[in-house]
Amino acid sequence: MDFSEPSEAVQIKKALDEFIKQEVAPLENEYDEFLGADYEKEIVDDEHRQVPEYRNIVEEIRQKSVEAGFYGMTMPEEVGGGDVDILTRAIVGEHMSNRPPGFHSAIFGGAGGPTPILLNCDERQREEYLEPLMDGEITTCFALTEPGHGSDAHHMDTRAEKDGDEWVINGQKVYITNAPYADFAMVFARTSGDDGDLSGITCFLVDKETPGFEVGKIHRAMGMTPGTHAELHFDDCRVGEEQVLGEVDAGFQSAMDWIGGGRINIAAGAVGTAEFLLDMSLEYARDRETFGKPIGHRQGISFQLAELATDIEQVRQLYRYAAWKMDNGERARKEESMAKLRGAKLANDAADIAMQVHGGAGFMKDLPIERNYRSARVFRIFEGTDEIQKRTIARELI
Repeated sequence: MDFSEPSEAVQIKKALDEFIKQEVAPLENEYDEFLGADYEKEIVDDEHRQVPEYRNIVEEIRQKSVEAGFYGMTMPEEVGGGDVDILTRAIVGEHMSNRPPGFHSAIFGGAGGPTPILLNCDERQREEYLEPLMDGEITTCFALTEPGHGSDAHHMDTRAEKDGDEWVINGQKVYITNAPYADFAMVFARTSGDDGDLSGITCFLVDKETPGFEVGKIHRAMGMTPGTHAELHFDDCRVGEEQVLGEVDAGFQSAMDWIGGGRINIAAGAVGTAEFLLDMSLEYARDRETFGKPIGHRQGISFQLAELATDIEQVRQLYRYAAWKMDNGERARKEESMAKLRGAKLANDAADIAMQVHGGAGFMKDLPIERNYRSARVFRIFEGTDEIQKRTIARELI
């Protein structure tokens, strides 16, 4: 087996570094208040919505990313994408995570950007939604999670009933990324069958100005960019038959396919973040002296760093193997869950070790460690909790 990185991944990483240097870094220097110790207060207003100045930065980077060919690069060439495979995208994601918090997260659009689910669009939907999304003119959000259903999303309470040529949607979604700013939402609702059935769930494309559809409370999430997540409410929200994405009653599998790819990206991002924290800790351990010698020479410190370095390599190889299998058309449900499970643990362990090595300095907001410590915790929850990953792995084994 060839363990070298694909040449395309190497080229993209080099190009991204130059793009960040030329286009992103100047914005970070100009608007450093959005990255400093009080970033949470600066990014949002009193209603927890991101302020126009911050939104403008995100939109500027998005447009420049489109022009440079990074935005939507995982999408097929036929829709204007770069046709980058899963392994390459994951390796690039690891590389992008191996740096301090910044504006670079806007380059790929995140949950608001292009997603393979939208390849199910018909010709009209592609023109109205997918093409402007690929061009960075609009953004979207993925509305699956509900107040009473996260891991058991197929037990959703949101319903859509047929009324003539229209569907009437009623329900509520929560913790939806990019919900406050999305131009349209991909909304999953039960359209037939019984509670808990995997079939009978349909995805609808719902425009933000549709009557009966509104953004509710903006959530305040630990460690994540503030003002990003919100509730969505549907009160007799009517959409036409033409707003159905793909086939009626077949939306849940599309959702799970999207989440599966997301698990690989989470594991890759965890590796990049852990590598960044390890490098910080190694430098500090070499320079910081106690009782006459560097703390890195003490087993209490060096053994922690040795364990972390080993864990990083393990998760790196695991996520790359899972991505390789997926790119080759092989079933990788077990491996992607393993990668996500161990990646989530790695992100949390790395932040904890980095803080311990740095001592009181790591606890201060002058360094990015405390922010990583808070942001890492969600890795064990989104795109399937630790418990869901273990259940998936066990099912694949048994």
